[in-house]
Amino acid sequence: MILALDSSTPWLGVAAVEGEKVLFQVVHYTRMEHSLLLLEYLRVIQDRFLLRERLECILVGLGPGSFTGVKVGNMVAKGLAYAFQVPLLGFSVLELLASQARRLHVASSFEIIVPVIFHRKGEIFWSEFPFPSTRLAAPPRVGSPEEFVARYAERTGVLVVTPWEDLSEEFGKAGLSCLHPDLAVPNPLELVALSRERGERGSFENVFTILPLYGSRVFGR
Repeated sequence: MILALDSSTPWLGVAAVEGEKVLFQVVHYTRMEHSLLLLEYLRVIQDRFLLRERLECILVGLGPGSFTGVKVGNMVAKGLAYAFQVPLLGFSVLELLASQARRLHVASSFEIIVPVIFHRKGEIFWSEFPFPSTRLAAPPRVGSPEEFVARYAERTGVLVVTPWEDLSEEFGKAGLSCLHPDLAVPNPLELVALSRERGERGSFENVFTILPLYGSRVFGR
């Protein structure tokens, strides 16, 4: 069984997959209860599908996003991987959103996909992914929504991907092309897809070495 979880944003995602079968999947919007809900969903997976006995690998969203959310998800993932002695692998939620978006037909008409994550008032994270790449080639950029608009307002072939409706509306009014927010909600199954596409399962050593993308201080701002 592969366990995939991401709590970098208010859309907490948990999934359990075995082979091609999705045993469990949930995306739950929460702003303050990531830890409580995550533990409850893990309890459900254990009760219904014997997580402890069948777990083979853990995939986790590394951020960036909410400091608390990123911390909760990564601490739980590392704790489980250590306790059950299984490989751990992480992906940025920006990679997750880029991968998710490029599967949609509309994305093929754009040259660059730019996922955007809200951090706090006046501050967002983003990265550019030349279509159809989904690899994070450099640290995420940090800036204000106004700086983002100024950077991309005159560029063509750019698709902005963000689940935050207010950001999508602001960027749309500035003339940017935005994927509908409902299609940009991070799905934990995309972590599984990324792992399989890249042929990566991670390693137990990642429990000690993998670094979450916590916030703007990490990126020099």
